[in-house]
Amino acid sequence: MADPMNVYFTRVRAHQTDVNGAMYHGAYFDVFDDARIETFRRLGYDYARMQSTGLRPVIRRAEAEFRTPALMDDELQITVRVVRLRAASMDIAYTCHRGDTVLAVGQVQFAFIDELGRPTRIPNDLRQVVMATPELNAAS
Repeated sequence: MADPMNVYFTRVRAHQTDVNGAMYHGAYFDVFDDARIETFRRLGYDYARMQSTGLRPVIRRAEAEFRTPALMDDELQITVRVVRLRAASMDIAYTCHRGDTVLAVGQVQFAFIDELGRPTRIPNDLRQVVMATPELNAAS
């Protein structure tokens, strides 16, 4: 059986670890980003498609809770879910596992702006992609 389309796998690399051999806290946001980008790419909503709307998603807020360290060469599984979809913002939650152990959880809020930097509504086609994808959509 194939893995869900909103699950991303990666390994902890040396450049992501701190002096204690654990994954550096900032590196979690990098793998969260990678997981989100790959998830939306799998749905056909890649960077070029976002660019074609003329709108830009910008991070308004980011937070994470670190529960237990990831170590060099650990295989990580990151699950991506859209937990809130408003008119002009989208909250995405991330859960990082090593096997059955939750290592970290995070949430990022994206706001959408136009070419002049003014807040604007989420592109309709992006909203439709989220709403039509049960694995991704926890916002309904």
